[in-house]
Amino acid sequence: MIIRGFFFIFFMAYPFIVYFGIKVLPASFFGLVLLLLLAMRFGVLLETERPIFLPMLVALLGYAVATTVSGDSRMLLFYPVLVNFCLCAIFTISLRHEESLLLRIVRARGIPIGDHVPKYLYRLTALWAAFFALNGLTALWTTTLPIEVWTLYNGLISYIIVAALIGGELLFRSHYKKRIGLDKP
Repeated sequence: MIIRGFFFIFFMAYPFIVYFGIKVLPASFFGLVLLLLLAMRFGVLLETERPIFLPMLVALLGYAVATTVSGDSRMLLFYPVLVNFCLCAIFTISLRHEESLLLRIVRARGIPIGDHVPKYLYRLTALWAAFFALNGLTALWTTTLPIEVWTLYNGLISYIIVAALIGGELLFRSHYKKRIGLDKP
């Protein structure tokens, strides 16, 4: 759990690490560090996560290799773009299966599932897919702006939007449960 937390913090801080780091270290250094961390991240994937996230990790590893080989600091700016588009693809593809990604996660955690849950989680999965598409497009747009704007959006603003989306969903879920009669005393 501690190792997974480390990866979470590192990848969240990535824009700030790039912003401050490229002033003193070459882009190929960051590509190599990213390559090593992604390879290590693969090692801590849970068995249930591997089929879902392996294609994303392979794409990110390819990106890290390309960044390392090219040594182009502009390449470092495309990591958030690639992450968002990979997540968008994972969430979107899951909508074509019998169970959406979020439903599979809920089932894997052993949480009891009522009749209303699959439809709700299908829609929530679609919402997250749309968010990752829009966030990926915004991240792509920020690569054309000064690095300070790129860092601010990808290192702070996008996470505030994620928190707002999660908070909004939790509020809606409470309302939804009351509406369908799950929160009756």
